[in-house]
This record gives sequence, C-alpha cells and structure tokens, in this order.
Amino acid sequence: MTKNKFSSLNLKSELVSSLAKEGYEYLASVQQKTIPLLLKSNALVVSPTGSGKTLAYVVPILNDLVVDGKVKAIIISPTVPLLNQIKSVLFNLFDDLNIDRSNLKLVLSKKDLTRSSPSIVLTTIAMYPLILSKYPTDKLQRVIIDEGDMILFDGFDEYIPYLKKAIDNSLVSIFSASLKEQDIKNIKKVFHIENVIFDREKITASNVSHHLVLNRVNDLYLGLKIFLDSLKPYKTMIFSSSKDSINEIYHSMKKYYPESLLLTGDLDKRKIKNVAKEFSTSSILFSSDYASRGLDFKDVDCVISLDLPKDSSYYFHRAGRTGRFENKGDSYIFYKEDDKDQINRIKELIKRGVSFDSYLLNKDGLKEAKEKYEFRNLGQKDQSNPKLQKQIRHAINKVKTKKVKPNYKKKVRKAVEIVKTKHRKKVVLTNIAKKGGNVKDYHED
Repeated sequence: MTKNKFSSLNLKSELVSSLAKEGYEYLASVQQKTIPLLLKSNALVVSPTGSGKTLAYVVPILNDLVVDGKVKAIIISPTVPLLNQIKSVLFNLFDDLNIDRSNLKLVLSKKDLTRSSPSIVLTTIAMYPLILSKYPTDKLQRVIIDEGDMILFDGFDEYIPYLKKAIDNSLVSIFSASLKEQDIKNIKKVFHIENVIFDREKITASNVSHHLVLNRVNDLYLGLKIFLDSLKPYKTMIFSSSKDSINEIYHSMKKYYPESLLLTGDLDKRKIKNVAKEFSTSSILFSSDYASRGLDFKDVDCVISLDLPKDSSYYFHRAGRTGRFENKGDSYIFYKEDDKDQINRIKELIKRGVSFDSYLLNKDGLKEAKEKYEFRNLGQKDQSNPKLQKQIRHAINKVKTKKVKPNYKKKVRKAVEIVKTKHRKKVVLTNIAKKGGNVKDYHED
C-alpha cells in the first residue's frame, strides 16, 4: 500500500498540525485503512503489535471531539500500562490542540471518579458499568475495546450486557493483534460489526524475523550468556512464562550482566514505572508476560523466549515488543531436542503461519543451522527409550527431599540434563565406533 499523509484524509487542519508536531506525518497501513472508516462507522481491526493501532482510533475520536460536559468516547483496555500509554498519546495531542487535560480521565477504581464529566474516559472493562452510572453518556460517540481478545475471551462475558446500548447503536469498535480467524465471525455477530480490517499479511509485523535456537549448552544460564555475547544485541527483552521462573533466571544472570533489569506484574506501580524508565538506558530486561502487552519500549531489537506460553497468542505479543513501526527486530525461541512441550508449542506457531529460520547454540557460540530443522519426531526420542526414562527417574529420586528446598527445580533439571548428556554421548560414540571412526575425534558441545 502506498503511504499517504494524514493531510490526505478529511481531518480538521488543527488536528493534522498537532499530529505533525508529534512526528506523525505519514499514515501507517492500519491507520490508512481504519481512520476513514471510523470517521463514519465502527470496525473490527486485526493488526500486529506495534503497527500503529492506537493512533488509528485516537485520531477519529479527536477529530469529532466537542467539549460540552458529556462523555464522547470510552477506551477500554485490559492492562494499566496500555491505558497509561494511550493516556500519554492523548495528553500530548491535547496540549497541541489546547484542550484542557481535565477532559481526559483514567478510571481504575471508584476513587478516580470526578464530579466534572470528562470528554474521554480510559478504563478497564470491570469499571465500565460504574462509568455508565456516574457520567452522562447520552452523547457517546465511540466505545473502543483495545486488546479485544483479552477482554472478550478471558472471562469477562458478564460485562458484555453493559455494552448493549453502545452495541445496538453500532458504537463499539474492537482492536486486536492476535484474534484467530474463527473468532472474528462470532465477534461480528455479537457486536453488530460489519466492517473488518484484517491488516496483516503475516501473523506478526513484517519487520520482525523469527528464529529457533537449538540450545545444546547444558547450563541454561551459560547458554544464554554465550548467545548474548555472540549476538551482541543493542537492547534485549528476555521472557519466561512464570514470574518465579523469570525471577530465578534474572538473579542467576545478574553475575554476568549486573545492570540488567527485572519486570513482573507483582511489582508496585512505582517500581514498574522506574524499571520502564531505567530500561531506556539499559540493554537487558528480564520479564514475565506482563510486559508483552501495553508497554512500549523504544529501540528493542531482540526478543528472547526461553519458554513458550500455553496460549500461542502471547508469543505474538512478545515478538511485537520489537520491530515496532519502521524498525527491524528479531525474535528468538530457545528449545532443547527433547523438550516435547516446547516443541509442540513451536509446531502450533508454525501452524499459525510463523516462518522460522534455525540456529545452533553450543559452547563455541551461535551459528546458523545448515538445514531447516524438521519437527516431525522431535520431543519423542527420549519418551520411546525405557532405559533412559528409568535413569532419569533414578536421578530425580536422588535429589528429591520430603521438604522442598531452595533451587529444587534447578537441581532436578540439572540432574536430568546430566543423564541425557551421558546418554547422547554414549549414542554418538557407539555410532562412531560402528562406522569405524576414531572415538577420540568426538567433540562434546
């Protein structure tokens, strides 16, 4: 699609000028498709993370905004960081347009409610009924549901009846980076949405490259260090699916990278804000999936997934932390040859259209794999070997205790990896001997 300027749209001249002040001159693809439609109607918009969806709905809201003591737009998001990000975008444009900031209100609890009525409300779905009871919404023009998949499919069905009036008047628009195609038909029916903008040629942004890293270093922390030292990325986000796991990884890696940072959802708001600020001058951030949505970090060029979440959609949000707007980025997934769960989740990503290239990581460093890895039988080799499974159970029993002690999981993983390494070495040496080779030539990665 040819890039056009905001000035090419039927927008108020003062809004075009304020967008230019903020550095927005050319329309991103999703904005070019969405803004003209939202000026007239509602829409369901599916577009990758970092493609410019926020501005796609903010511009129509501001273009039609008349300050008269009535709520004109409600923007709903599942996460506070994303709401704060939207708030920042709107405040900057408010200042350029000479709109008083009191016309925008972030409502996260009852104490956030004010006597005067704002023109735009940012809130969570759980607070939406309270907004309706507190503020005059008879002139409501738009209800925007951002990250719609999280709200519509994560147990928030009870709040949909409160949206009925807005739904009946075709005021609800839904934005998402990861809606599955089978969900779109249902959303269109429930929310009375005729217009669907499917703005993605690929499941993730086209400027994000995806890579698989076969990790043959026994120690995860050493392997991660070798990877980072080999690749030397400028700014990296490292993900693990649980806060306990990422905490353990972070504290183990601090000895190598003392200036690295940790971000999980259980940190208080001030700490989260400080970590986000510090990451602007730091190069490595360890995080749970809390940071995969809503937090917009500049210049991230590398994302690493040490494991994959059960819901594959979260991977796309992780990958979307890099390659934002016009920037290039890389997303790497670590896996072991015998990690069945991780491999099955990789297969799911491949089914959903992700194209990977392959790397091999060993003690000598990181190198491109000679061939694209086949996943047909991966993760099943060890399960089909009863003798190896018996050795693994024996190794686990040796480190088991009645009382769970610190680093227990780490000790179990290490014990299992030692058994598997010995098994692999034995298999390789046996094959070398069978072929008449010299076992002294064997090099252990």
